[in-house]
Amino acid sequence: SVQQAHVVALPYNMLLSRSAREALGVSLKNSVVIIDEAHNLVDTILATHSALLDARCVTLLLDLVQRYFKKYWQRLRGSNVVHIRRTIALLRALDKYMRAVKTEDGGTPDVLVKGVNEFLHDAHADHINVFTIDRYLRESKIGRKLNMFADRQVGSNNDAEKRPRAQTAAGPQKSEIAPATAVAALEAFIAGIGSPDRTGARIVVRNGAHGVELSYVLLDPSEAFGELRREARAVVLAGGTMTPATDVVEQLLPRFGRLSRDTCSPAELMKLDPDNARLFSWSHVVSPSHICSLVIESGPTNTPLKFAFQDQQNTLRIRECGQALAALCNVIPGGVVVFFPSYALLSKMLSVWRENGIIERIARRKPVVTEDAQDVLSEYVEHVRGPHKGAVLLSVVGGRLSEGINFSDELGRAVVMVGVPFPSLASPELNERLTYYESIGQKPTMSTVARPAEQSMGPRARSLYESLCMRAVNQSIGRAIRHRGDFAAIVFLDAR
Repeated sequence: SVQQAHVVALPYNMLLSRSAREALGVSLKNSVVIIDEAHNLVDTILATHSALLDARCVTLLLDLVQRYFKKYWQRLRGSNVVHIRRTIALLRALDKYMRAVKTEDGGTPDVLVKGVNEFLHDAHADHINVFTIDRYLRESKIGRKLNMFADRQVGSNNDAEKRPRAQTAAGPQKSEIAPATAVAALEAFIAGIGSPDRTGARIVVRNGAHGVELSYVLLDPSEAFGELRREARAVVLAGGTMTPATDVVEQLLPRFGRLSRDTCSPAELMKLDPDNARLFSWSHVVSPSHICSLVIESGPTNTPLKFAFQDQQNTLRIRECGQALAALCNVIPGGVVVFFPSYALLSKMLSVWRENGIIERIARRKPVVTEDAQDVLSEYVEHVRGPHKGAVLLSVVGGRLSEGINFSDELGRAVVMVGVPFPSLASPELNERLTYYESIGQKPTMSTVARPAEQSMGPRARSLYESLCMRAVNQSIGRAIRHRGDFAAIVFLDAR
């Protein structure tokens, strides 16, 4: 039926995965691929082609593959014997490396970030052809065979070789995981480290819930996107929050350089023509008179409103923010949707506001609904359209209400943004991504590089860091302007 269809709708992860497209019978040849909400495309590509392999999976697979090989090696073809021996060698190398990291410094290793080649060298696996192992795992469907083998082993009473499927590092509890799931995790990890371009990726080693974790982190989405671009007749990236498009173009089409309609001359934009790439931008259909935007830098007692991470425990500023929100709710009709940078800050502010009677003050004018309510949308709509004629909805940027929800007309007469939702620089994956983006156009390196602190970021890394933040802001505040006749206030409660 897919081959007969004129229009095929796919989620991102299936479109971006060649194996998923092949399984569905979807071919991009001579097709026009339209990607909506394309501001998410880069992040989705990086997430789709990244992989996580933990000690639980490695321990399970090493045990099962060795027992499987011991029982059936005489029935296997010579080529399969070679492939299974290679797989066992790789699993042993990974297991030995994870155990060494795990027992170093009292069993709590710091987060380590390595280049792919550096990691393979440290794990003594650089002599193993991981590409052939990856192909064997996929083509042989060995995950299913191991699954059936494990079921027979577990189902056999008094079996001398019976062992737990997986053992967590935290204690003797059994943690069930299907061998097919573990094989899928291994396949994804091997597919990453077997990629020809290893400069645009890192291996992050950390202590996780199931022991040591190895994360393959893709940093360069251009190769994965290039596969779509080469196959399809045309690719259209569409979205309402694409501008500025500089970092998106640079990451997906790096050879085009820095590109933005706002900063490039017509002659520079013409550079796209040889590769049949065009950039279009249109003004919003909503009149500027329908939008009131405000930045409130201080509270009623002139205390600065600033909610960087180090300021989020400042109860004085939290009280001032609550008083400012209460004042806004006194004059804004209908529904007010408030977004916070994180669940932790939302929880902290709610606690302080309740202790100081601020929630009670707001509730006199508008009932307060939080995102964790059981039927949050129905409750909110009921208050706004019921006798109260209004309500306040407290939500989180990046949460379930920040994208794809329609707060049109009286459901969203104001969107209030508390703080600025910058991504956490405590994430090694984000730091490596920023460092890599800063280095685009410079000589690449596969060795571990210094992570950029916020104060020491280069201009390109800071541009990407701010762009990630503002796209999240744009998605959140866009919940309130849903048609040409709509109107709303956009209020930022942060001096930054």
